[in-house]
Amino acid sequence: MSSILSAAHILPTLRATELQETQHALRSPGSVVLLVGEPGSGRHVLARQAIAGLLGSPEFEAEPTVLTLNATDTVSSLPLSLLRSALPPDTLPDVCDAETAYGAVLAAQPKWSEDIIVLVDDADSADEATLQVVAALGGHDRYRILITARDLRQLPAAVGHLLRARDVTLVEVSPLSPEQSATLARHILDGAHLEAETASRLHRTSGGSPLFLVELIRSLTRSHSLSKYGDLVCWTADDAAPPSLPEFLLRELSRARPATRSALLTVALAEPVSLAALTQLGDIASPDALDTLFNLHIIREDAAPDGTPLVRTSNQLIGETARQAVTAGQRLQLLARIAETLPAGLEHEPAETLLRGIIVLLEVGAQPSPTALRRGLELARATNNHRLVVRIARALAAGTYGSEADRLRITAIMLTAVRHSGSEALLAEPDLLITPDPRDRVPVAATGVSAAILPTPDDDAETALARIELGLARADILLYRDDDVPAARAVLAALQERSAHPSDPGHAAVISGAIIRLGYAGDFRAVSALTALPGAPQRVPELIPVAGVRILIEGQQGRLRSTRSLARRSLPVALRQAARYPSAGGEIFGALFMTEILNGQVRSAARLHRALLRAVEHPTAAYRDGTGYVAFATGTLAAAEGRWVAAAAEFAAAVDALSRADGAGFLPLALAGRALTLAATGMHERADAALARLESTLPRASRILEGSIRLNVLSAGQWLGTPSFGQEASDLVDWARERELALIELRALQVWSTSIQGAHNDHASRAHELSATIGSEFAELLAAAVAERRPGGPTRDSPVVRELARRGVHSPFSWRAPLTPREREIAAFAVLGYPTKHIAGALAISTRTVEAHLAKLYAKLGVNDREGLAVHLDLRAALWAPDSVDRGAVMGIPETALPPSERHDDKT
Repeated sequence: MSSILSAAHILPTLRATELQETQHALRSPGSVVLLVGEPGSGRHVLARQAIAGLLGSPEFEAEPTVLTLNATDTVSSLPLSLLRSALPPDTLPDVCDAETAYGAVLAAQPKWSEDIIVLVDDADSADEATLQVVAALGGHDRYRILITARDLRQLPAAVGHLLRARDVTLVEVSPLSPEQSATLARHILDGAHLEAETASRLHRTSGGSPLFLVELIRSLTRSHSLSKYGDLVCWTADDAAPPSLPEFLLRELSRARPATRSALLTVALAEPVSLAALTQLGDIASPDALDTLFNLHIIREDAAPDGTPLVRTSNQLIGETARQAVTAGQRLQLLARIAETLPAGLEHEPAETLLRGIIVLLEVGAQPSPTALRRGLELARATNNHRLVVRIARALAAGTYGSEADRLRITAIMLTAVRHSGSEALLAEPDLLITPDPRDRVPVAATGVSAAILPTPDDDAETALARIELGLARADILLYRDDDVPAARAVLAALQERSAHPSDPGHAAVISGAIIRLGYAGDFRAVSALTALPGAPQRVPELIPVAGVRILIEGQQGRLRSTRSLARRSLPVALRQAARYPSAGGEIFGALFMTEILNGQVRSAARLHRALLRAVEHPTAAYRDGTGYVAFATGTLAAAEGRWVAAAAEFAAAVDALSRADGAGFLPLALAGRALTLAATGMHERADAALARLESTLPRASRILEGSIRLNVLSAGQWLGTPSFGQEASDLVDWARERELALIELRALQVWSTSIQGAHNDHASRAHELSATIGSEFAELLAAAVAERRPGGPTRDSPVVRELARRGVHSPFSWRAPLTPREREIAAFAVLGYPTKHIAGALAISTRTVEAHLAKLYAKLGVNDREGLAVHLDLRAALWAPDSVDRGAVMGIPETALPPSERHDDKT
């Protein structure tokens, strides 16, 4: 078996167009080129030929530095491992994120030439953090980025973001044509002529893949299936080749000599492996076998940044095929021998060597030293490698070393990592909640809860706290994986019973943990009761872990002043002490943002959103495959501002990201927001699909915002004209009243009042009571909107309705003619009295585009101007200028009679 590299010098002739296009693009400073082709298409060779053709080019004052990042899909792929392989030793610290790595690359620039070419080979298998750094380098004048990938439809997230954010040159490496296949075949056969049917058969079998064609001809030559008659070569045998290149390579590998096959499997499992390590593995990778593989270009020699000789497969497909061909027994046998070459003091090795060594040892069932495992656990947690955290934590928890408290705490770390990983395979393990502790299988009779998580009188303070940590982690799994609120509540109740007295070591931890989990489970009454208990967190910093939950609950009650005060006290400390509270700052910030939106404070929410964008404006941030929260927040703000088209796109991006991993429970919120925005833009079928998916999605931790979710669903039904709208509104009003969520109940009454039947007198009375309870201007507006919708009130428009629209509460519009989503959006702004310039700024389009859309609207609806749009909607009030509305007059009192704090929507 040989590789396409043996025919490398003819590929530039066969791929002249693609080569010229790639080189032309790379000549521009700051260029980014994406080379896409199927496995075996020759994109690796083409990329190297393009770079080789640029070296010594007159446009470079000095020869550019070339950083080659060869990705391999092996068990040792770790965050930033690919980037580390191309940088000098000690350039990156053991633990760092993409931002730190980006800074390290820029700091290393003075050591390189003025121009730098970065080649990322097989980006499909590269680690995400490395791709974030490479993508952020795109656009820098000193850097030219060349990326090769297999499938344009399944690009890594960072590369996909790069395509949308930068001017990227896309070069597709298509299969060879029949004429190109014949040319390559003649070259391999030393210029011999091919019979026409043979040339056609070779092309059909290989599918135009250069690698497949090369390997096929080599195989046919070895089996004497090609016969030569003078200068004419014919395929005379009837044996058929496998239909795909991977299957063909597997067949060829099975035919190889055992020693050659063993050497190839060893390299494929350990790549990139040092040449020194291979010399110690002579029994499974003999020198003769390695020489054979080198001569056939199946493996190649590379070098680490420190000059250490490395060996890897010459083509990623060959490496993948070899790894697939290994049986379970062979894999364990080979890895066991590879493990014997690991350094003795593994815990003192660099991070990459340590983590790779731990992986190999765990694969073969060997036990790394406790010190190595503990350091490995710290590194894996710091790099958010949740799957590796789970593997190392299991090994530590199963060991006999360390105290009982250590094993309990490590098990809690493992459960937390499982939840954050979002891995269905890990979450579905039946024994996930069982630890090696024998007491874990003996439930306490009174509660049915495992005895291992309950503190006992014999426990010291450290062990008691470790049991509590494990119990809280189990409650998280029950909520996130099983959506089993009763079981989680039973765990929390048992912990509270065992730590009921304020003097108990874990009392404060249990109260705080129960507040957080019961809040996310939607048990607001229990949270209120716990908050009033002695020992409940009342001051910073003890208040920080529970602040986000309290803000979300109080925000749905309409207690905006209280939530802002709580955020002002806790958020600065949480951000300053991020190492102690790694997620609290984001939770408090997100809770405050959602509260501002729900309470009609759109301007204040917009300021928070700008702060959020500034926090993620680092060059690497744009290319993160993140949690989807930024897209969700952007979509939420856009919907509140009436920018439905932009909101729908942001919610789509959020749903996509959260569908892959949703540790925070935002997916139901994103689906509800998407359904509302699609309904508002007139895309009813897609809105119905989003609602159907929401119905089949477990609420899990999103129960804390179930009121907001149901409110969005109700509003979507309002736009869609759902027949059951009235019943759903009544159900939401009853649901919110039962949970004492005053603002949710009031907003549900307002949405209900917009139905054709309008509002009943008892609705208006209840809305007035809720407004008095909440005591905010926004609540008075909502109550006024309900009151004026009693029989005889305006159907669509009034100063109250327009002021509510400015605060993010939009009433649905019905149009006689079908409009596009953008036309519906612009029509709504126009009817609400916004001038053309404001509409253009809000939608990020030109005033000329707005006027063009308005002209089309007038023609479709048969009206002549904006006044006609209002008449078309049967509006009863004159057009209103949003920036000059008398807010006091909206509620029947003059603006000047209001205190200063009540005269602006975000000064509540």
